[in-house]
Amino acid sequence: MTKGTVSHYNPRRGTGFVRPAHGEDRFPFSLHPASSAPLQPGDTVEFTVTGGKAGIAARQVRRVRSNS
Repeated sequence: MTKGTVSHYNPRRGTGFVRPAHGEDRFPFSLHPASSAPLQPGDTVEFTVTGGKAGIAARQVRRVRSNS
Protein backbone atom coordinates (compact mmCIF):
# COMPACT_ATOMS: atom_id res chain seq x y z
CA MET A 1 0.00 0.00 0.00
CA THR A 2 1.04 3.58 -0.64
CA LYS A 3 1.00 6.23 2.10
CA GLY A 4 -0.15 9.76 1.48
CA THR A 5 -2.08 12.75 2.77
CA VAL A 6 -5.69 13.79 2.22
CA SER A 7 -5.62 17.11 0.38
CA HIS A 8 -9.42 17.53 0.11
CA TYR A 9 -12.45 15.57 1.36
CA ASN A 10 -16.16 16.26 0.99
CA PRO A 11 -17.95 14.18 3.66
CA ARG A 12 -21.38 14.86 2.14
CA ARG A 13 -20.35 13.28 -1.17
CA GLY A 14 -17.77 10.88 0.28
CA THR A 15 -15.18 11.92 -2.28
CA GLY A 16 -11.83 13.62 -2.17
CA PHE A 17 -8.21 13.71 -3.26
CA VAL A 18 -5.11 12.14 -1.78
CA ARG A 19 -1.48 13.11 -2.45
CA PRO A 20 1.15 10.35 -2.26
CA ALA A 21 4.03 10.86 0.17
CA HIS A 22 6.48 10.94 -2.76
CA GLY A 23 5.34 13.01 -5.73
CA GLU A 24 3.08 15.81 -6.78
CA ASP A 25 0.25 13.71 -8.24
CA ARG A 26 -3.19 13.80 -6.67
CA PHE A 27 -5.51 10.83 -6.98
CA PRO A 28 -9.30 11.02 -6.58
CA PHE A 29 -11.04 8.61 -4.22
CA SER A 30 -14.52 7.75 -3.06
CA LEU A 31 -15.56 6.27 0.29
CA HIS A 32 -18.87 4.70 1.20
CA PRO A 33 -20.28 6.91 4.00
CA ALA A 34 -20.44 4.00 6.48
CA SER A 35 -16.91 2.75 5.74
CA SER A 36 -15.07 5.00 8.19
CA ALA A 37 -15.12 8.20 10.17
CA PRO A 38 -14.94 11.35 8.04
CA LEU A 39 -11.47 12.20 6.81
CA GLN A 40 -9.95 15.63 7.24
CA PRO A 41 -7.42 17.43 5.04
CA GLY A 42 -3.98 16.56 6.39
CA ASP A 43 -4.93 13.06 7.59
CA THR A 44 -2.35 10.40 6.76
CA VAL A 45 -3.85 7.49 4.82
CA GLU A 46 -2.83 4.25 3.10
CA PHE A 47 -4.25 3.38 -0.31
CA THR A 48 -3.73 1.43 -3.50
CA VAL A 49 -3.53 3.09 -6.91
CA THR A 50 -5.64 1.57 -9.67
CA GLY A 51 -6.51 2.48 -13.23
CA GLY A 52 -9.83 2.19 -14.97
CA LYS A 53 -12.18 3.80 -17.47
CA ALA A 54 -12.18 7.04 -15.50
CA GLY A 55 -8.38 7.10 -15.09
CA ILE A 56 -6.04 6.57 -12.16
CA ALA A 57 -7.65 6.61 -8.71
CA ALA A 58 -6.91 5.74 -5.09
CA ARG A 59 -8.80 2.71 -3.77
CA GLN A 60 -9.06 1.07 -0.36
CA VAL A 61 -8.30 4.39 1.33
CA ARG A 62 -7.97 4.09 5.09
CA ARG A 63 -6.67 6.37 7.82
CA VAL A 64 -3.33 5.43 9.37
CA ARG A 65 -3.53 5.39 13.13
CA SER A 66 -0.57 6.71 15.08
CA ASN A 67 0.93 4.58 17.84
CA SER A 68 1.56 7.51 20.18
